[in-house]
Amino acid sequence: MQYDDRGLALSTESAETAHALSLAAESFIGQKLDTMAHVNAALEADPGCVLGHLIKGLLIVGVRLPQRYPEARAELDAARAGGAANEREQGYIAALSALLNGQVLEAVSHYETLLQAYPLDLLAQRLAQLELFWIGESVWMRNIIERAAPAWSGDVAGFTHFQALRAFGNEENGFYTDAERYGRDSIERDPTNGWGAHTVAHVMEMQGRHEDGIAWLDGLKDHWSGLNNFVHHLWWHRSLFHLARGELDTVVDLYDQHIRNPDSPLIKANPSHYGDFQNCVDLLKHLGMHGHDVGDRWEPVADVAEGRIGNQAAPLSSAHVATALSSAGRDAAVEKYLAALRDFATTDETNNAARVRTAVLPAAEGAIAHQRGEHQRVLDVLIPARRSLWQIGGSHAQRNIFTQMLADSAQHLGRQDVVDLLLEEMLQRGFKQPAERLGLPNPTVH
Repeated sequence: MQYDDRGLALSTESAETAHALSLAAESFIGQKLDTMAHVNAALEADPGCVLGHLIKGLLIVGVRLPQRYPEARAELDAARAGGAANEREQGYIAALSALLNGQVLEAVSHYETLLQAYPLDLLAQRLAQLELFWIGESVWMRNIIERAAPAWSGDVAGFTHFQALRAFGNEENGFYTDAERYGRDSIERDPTNGWGAHTVAHVMEMQGRHEDGIAWLDGLKDHWSGLNNFVHHLWWHRSLFHLARGELDTVVDLYDQHIRNPDSPLIKANPSHYGDFQNCVDLLKHLGMHGHDVGDRWEPVADVAEGRIGNQAAPLSSAHVATALSSAGRDAAVEKYLAALRDFATTDETNNAARVRTAVLPAAEGAIAHQRGEHQRVLDVLIPARRSLWQIGGSHAQRNIFTQMLADSAQHLGRQDVVDLLLEEMLQRGFKQPAERLGLPNPTVH
């Protein structure tokens, strides 16, 4: 038996494997490119390592492509065949099995149980946060991380990553002072920590601190060379700050250079990454709503969207497919997409089916109607659904595009009562300058 860098037992006799798995966990949370390399190194040193196979399977599930689930299932089978898994590893087996069956809530419950017994399990903490984030369960996300906090201190290996996770759990629940403190501490300990940089940017976005946000990210950008596609999301955050300042040409330049640069090695290696897709759809829609001509930039994004028809593994991405296809004028693909979405919502038995039915479908229908200028239809669909849109997952900042579409349609129809309602609700969600986020020069709600 060996132990990882936090003293947790592993079903392996290889010290090299144990250390590689610790590095994999930290790389994963830090959004680094070398996560899978560490996992492969662990399995090379011990091909039968139970947790090595489980982590590999979980990373495959994490790309949100159901067509790759057979690969993950093979890793699950290898883990089960690798020998006697200890209690903690059995929790991972149960979680991966649940995810492969589409039971996200069950998987998170397994992580939660595991973390009650092993609060220093950094990987389980990250995996739980990730799954909850993508279904919008922010309170549950914070509860899990705060429950583990008393076990952690600065002398525990990987504390910078725990601080980044804790920061994000607090930010999404409106505890901005705590979130910024934890996030800054994470970066002070390791300026390459992408998740820590990201969380502080979220705080500044929610508080309308655009100049602070630009300075924060500008001061860290030289540390991002080892990051995976998540680096594009950091540039998306940078773009939001410029968007709020009306610097649309700068936003377009950032989009072309740092978010969807076809010459980027990351884009070349993975042109359909779901996070990149979300960034692109959101920014292009924002630019269009600000009256900026985006040229033919919708075309490659719509190509990715067509490839995602029928894939409901990431609800936020599912909703964005509607925006991409309708913005590119691909009406036949829109109808195919809606048919697949409605079929999934009514026949599928996984956890995401209810979310698609309650949140993704109205968000999609609203986005399509907005693109077509059917403003009354936007109100008819999104007003009754707006309090359920958290179920599409992602952050407050990411979901806000749907509120902006609703507000834009309300303004077109002269429905100031709807705009006022949305401003009030944005304040409740933690936006400190909601009128500015809706493009309103003269706020009517304070």
